[in-house]
Amino acid sequence: MRQIAKLLLLSALLSACTGSGDWRADAITAAEGKMRSLVSDPSATFSHVQLTGDSSSGQTCGVITAKVGTFTKEARFIVYIDNAAGPFVEPGMGQSMSRADFDWAWKNDCLNEGYKS
Repeated sequence: MRQIAKLLLLSALLSACTGSGDWRADAITAAEGKMRSLVSDPSATFSHVQLTGDSSSGQTCGVITAKVGTFTKEARFIVYIDNAAGPFVEPGMGQSMSRADFDWAWKNDCLNEGYKS
């Protein structure tokens, strides 16, 4: 029984060490990974990245620069922490969301939640 307790303690300690301890930094890192996957460019770069909302219902908003075919394009993106929707990238990066729908989500979920451009 004592060995099981030690294993459980070791497992808990290892789990605690896997994140940075800063939920905002972890959420931004996860969002960037999701966006790299969505646009199929592992070397995509990010700018103006901000987290709005809170740790349970917030979103990461920013700008991604990625290769699309032979071109390098820049677009705004939104990744929701709770994964209830998205991730979304502005039209032109290969996603089928309309410009009006993206602009509505950007305004309501980024700008109205505190995103500063």
